[in-house]
Amino acid sequence: MRALLVVLVAVANFGAQAQWLTIKTDNFNVHYPRSLQHWAYSAANELEIVREKVLAQQGRALDERADVVIYDPDNAANGFALPSTDKPMMALLATPPQSDSFIANNMSWQQLLILHEYIHLVHLSQPSRNLWRQHLRDWHDITDLLDAVLPRWVSEGYATLLESRLTGRGRLYDNYSESVVRYYAQQGALPTYGALNNGDKSYLSNSMAYLVGVRFLAWLEDNYGAQTLDAVWTRVQALESRNFETAFRGAFGKSANQLYRRFVVEYSYQAMQQELALPPTASQLWQTFSFDARDIVFSPDRSRFLVVEQDHNRRVTLGIYEAKDNDEAAEQFNMRNQAILAADPEDVPDIKPEVFPKKRLAQFNSHNFGGIYHPQWLNDKHIYFVAKTPTSEHTFVNDLFLWQSDTGVLKQLTRGTGIRRFSIIDANTIIAEVSRQGYSQLMKIALDSGELTPITTAKLGDVYDFPVLVENNSTLAYLRVSPNKRWQLVVEDLTGNLIDIVYLPKQHQYLTALHWSGDEHKLYFISGLEGHMKVMRYDLSSRKLETLPKNAKPLKQVLVHSQKVFVSYAAPDGVKLAQIVSPRWQVVRVSEPVDNAERKAQHKHQLPPAKIDQTAHEAVAYSASEQSYSIALSGALHSAAFDSVGVALKGQDVLRQLSWQLGIEKSINNGALLGGFAQLEYYQHNWKTTLDAGYQDLAPDKQSNAILGKGNEARFKQFALTSSYRFGDILNNVTPEFGVIRIQQGDTVWNGSRYGANGNLVWDAQQHGTALHVSASQWLGELNGFDYQVNLFAKAWHIPFYASVDSRYSNSLPISLGGGQLTSTSVSNGLNAISEPMLPYLFATGSRYLGYEFATSWQQGRPKLFYKQHQVDRSVIGQSYGIKMQSSLSKTVLGRAANFAPAGLTDLYFSAGIGRVEGHNMANENRVWLGVWYEL
Repeated sequence: MRALLVVLVAVANFGAQAQWLTIKTDNFNVHYPRSLQHWAYSAANELEIVREKVLAQQGRALDERADVVIYDPDNAANGFALPSTDKPMMALLATPPQSDSFIANNMSWQQLLILHEYIHLVHLSQPSRNLWRQHLRDWHDITDLLDAVLPRWVSEGYATLLESRLTGRGRLYDNYSESVVRYYAQQGALPTYGALNNGDKSYLSNSMAYLVGVRFLAWLEDNYGAQTLDAVWTRVQALESRNFETAFRGAFGKSANQLYRRFVVEYSYQAMQQELALPPTASQLWQTFSFDARDIVFSPDRSRFLVVEQDHNRRVTLGIYEAKDNDEAAEQFNMRNQAILAADPEDVPDIKPEVFPKKRLAQFNSHNFGGIYHPQWLNDKHIYFVAKTPTSEHTFVNDLFLWQSDTGVLKQLTRGTGIRRFSIIDANTIIAEVSRQGYSQLMKIALDSGELTPITTAKLGDVYDFPVLVENNSTLAYLRVSPNKRWQLVVEDLTGNLIDIVYLPKQHQYLTALHWSGDEHKLYFISGLEGHMKVMRYDLSSRKLETLPKNAKPLKQVLVHSQKVFVSYAAPDGVKLAQIVSPRWQVVRVSEPVDNAERKAQHKHQLPPAKIDQTAHEAVAYSASEQSYSIALSGALHSAAFDSVGVALKGQDVLRQLSWQLGIEKSINNGALLGGFAQLEYYQHNWKTTLDAGYQDLAPDKQSNAILGKGNEARFKQFALTSSYRFGDILNNVTPEFGVIRIQQGDTVWNGSRYGANGNLVWDAQQHGTALHVSASQWLGELNGFDYQVNLFAKAWHIPFYASVDSRYSNSLPISLGGGQLTSTSVSNGLNAISEPMLPYLFATGSRYLGYEFATSWQQGRPKLFYKQHQVDRSVIGQSYGIKMQSSLSKTVLGRAANFAPAGLTDLYFSAGIGRVEGHNMANENRVWLGVWYEL
C-alpha cells in the first residue's frame, strides 16, 4: 500500500505541471497545450468575432459555453465539432493546409476553421422546443446527439456555405473546387441524392457532401430565398417531431431529392455550356490510375517515374513505373483478341484502349499507418519521402525516410521534425517546409546532425509550400501565403538574399504544383481562373510569364519530361495523366501587382479581415472539475444466462482526465442478478490511476442454463485501486502497473496486490502485418497467483487472423468461467473471472484456467469466425465456435471526436454473436448474445 501511495503522489505532482491550459472568454473555454499558446491567444480573439457575426446573420447562438480544444494530432489540417445542447465542443487542428488543398482558399486557416466548426455547433446544437424531448436530451447524451445530427451533406454543406458567404472565400468560391464539380457534371458523374452523404466509392465522391452540398444549398438560397432554407432548421426543432426530410418538404413544398435532381440538371447544363465556350486543348492520355495518384516524379534518367497511389480503402503505395509504352501489355491484348476471333470468327473483340498502363517495376507499401507523401529521387535507386511517425503524446508527426528501391531497405532520417514538401540539395541536406505547432517555415536540414537552419521567419498565419531548388541550387522558388493575401510565387536568390515575387493577374485564384524544368530554365505551375485550371510558366532569365488556355479538367499536377508537358487531373474513375499536344503558350501581362485576395461576394454580416491577434489572455491550469454528466443505459441478451439492463450516471471533463460512473445492473424477470458499480479514472500525460468497485448478488441456479457444481446464491464485493504509466508511442509501448485489490465472496475475503505490465508491438504494411499484445502480472498476498494473456494478430493479403491465450492461476482465490460482460464485474474480469457469453455465469470454478481462441474474418473490423476452448484445472470443460463481433461503438461512430465527447458518448462498447457450445459436461446447443455497456 505504501508503494502505491508513493506512485499516486508522483502522479499528482506530475499533473500539477499543467500540461494543458485554459483561456475563458465570454462564451468559450479554450483548452490548449502550452506549446500552442500563441495559436490559442489568436483563436480566443477570433472565436468571439465569429460568434458576433454569426449571431447577427443567423439570429442564433449557443445557449451554453462551448469547449474549444486546440491541438495538433497528426501534423495535418483538419477540425471537427460535436453538437450538444449542454456541452457543445469543437476541435481546431493547428497545422495549416497546403496550397493544393480544397481548403487553401481562405482569409486565414484559423478564421476559416473556427467559422466552419462554429457554424456546425450553432446549426446543430439548437434545443428542441418540445420541452419533454429537450429534458431527455439534457440527461441522455446519445438522444442529444441523435436529435442534433442531420444528413452529412446538409451539415457539411451548410457550414461550407456560410464559411464562404461570411468570408467571400471558401470552397464555394474556390476555383479548384469549382473545377472538380464542373468537370464531374460534364461527365455525368455528379452523385445521386442517395450518394451525396458518403459517396459511391468513385474518386472524390466522399468530398461531394462539401463540394456539391454547398452548391446545392447556395442554389436553394438563390432560387427560394435564404429565409426558406433557414426555416428548415427552425422546423427541425419544433414542438412537432420532424426529421430533416419532413422539415424540408414542408418549407419548400417539394422533397430535397426532387429539388436536387433539378439542381443537377441546371448545373450540368451550365457546365456543358462553359465547356463548349473553352478553346480546345489537345491532349493525349498517357497513364491511368484506378483511384488517387499524386506526387508524380520522373527519375533523373527519365526512364521511370514515381507515383503515390491510394485506393478507395485508403491503402497507400509508392510505385515505380517504366516511362516507356507497355509493349508487352499491347502484345498480350492483341494475342487475346486473336484467340477470341480464332475461336469465334463472328465475335467482335474489345477495341484497343486509349493507353495501356505502364509497367510497374517496384512497389513500397505504407508502413505503420504513416502514409507516403512527397517522394523525391536522390538517385536512380534511393528515394526520399515523408511519412507520419507516432509520438509518446498519442500523436503523429511528419518525418523523412529513405527507401532503397533495389534492396527494399527503409531508413528513418529525421525525428519529430514536421517536414512536408522538400527539395534535395545533396544526400545529407534538404530544404523543406517544416510545420509544427501551427507555424510554417522553410528550413535547411542537415540529415546527419538534425540541425535546422531557418530560411524564412516563422510567423503565425504565414504558410509556405513547394520549395523548389533551381539554377544549380543557387535559387529557391516557393509558394507563400499570408492572412488576407493570396498565394504567391516567390523566387529567392540564396547567395544574395534577393527576392522576386511573380505576380499573377488580379482575377486569378489558386496557385499550386510548382515544378522546375531544368532543360528550359522555367518554373511551371497551376493557377485558377473563373472556375477553370490553367497551366502557367515563368522564365527566370527573361522574367516572362506565359499561360496555356483554360482547361476544362481539374488539374492536379504539371510535369515536364523531355520538353513535353504533362498534366494529371481528377476524374470520376480515378486520376489520369495526359500529355498536352502542341501547347499554345500566350504571354501574360500583369498590369498591377496584387497581393490581397479578392472576396468573391459581399455579405452584410461578412467577417472582417483575418487578424492573427496574439494579445495575451489570462490562462489558468486546465481543471478536470468542469464535468459533463449523462444517464448511461446498458443492456444485454444472453441465451446462456439471463437478460439484463443497467442504468448509471456518468461524468467526465472534455479532455477525459477525470472520468467516472456510478450505476446498477439487474437481470430481467428471473431475479438472477442485482449488481452495482462505481468506477473512477484519472489520466494525465500517460499516467493512469483507476478506482473500481463492484457488488453482485448472483443466483446461478436461476440462469437459463445449469452450471457445474452447486448453484447456491453468491454475493460478491470487489475493489481495486491501480496506477500505471505508459512508455513508448501510440503503436509500440510498454505499461507497468501496480494495484491493491480486495475480493469478497460471501463471508470470505481475499486482500492482496498485483504488479505487472502489458505491452504492444505493431508492424503494418497494409497488405501484410502483425501485432502482438502481451499482458502478465503477479498476484501477491492472499490472492497468491498470476495471470498472462497473449494476443497475436496477423494479416496476409488483407485477410486477418487472430490467436489468443489466456492463463490464470491462484492457490487460494477461486477462478470462475462464464457469463457476459458486466460493468459490475470489471474487477473480477481483469483478475479471477473469465468472461464467456456462451456460458452461464460461474459455469465452472477451479484454481487454474487456460483458454485458447483462433479467429479469422474477410476484413479487419468485420465479424469474426472463431473457435475457442476452455480448460479448468487441466480438464477441457468445453469448446465453442461461431461468429461474433466486438467493438468500441464510441470510436467507431465518432472517430477521434470520441476523445473529447460528452460523457454519455464515450466508453461505449458493443458485443454480439451466435455460435454453438459443446462439451462432456454440458448440453450441446446453439447460443446467442448481444450486449451494449460502458467501461472506463
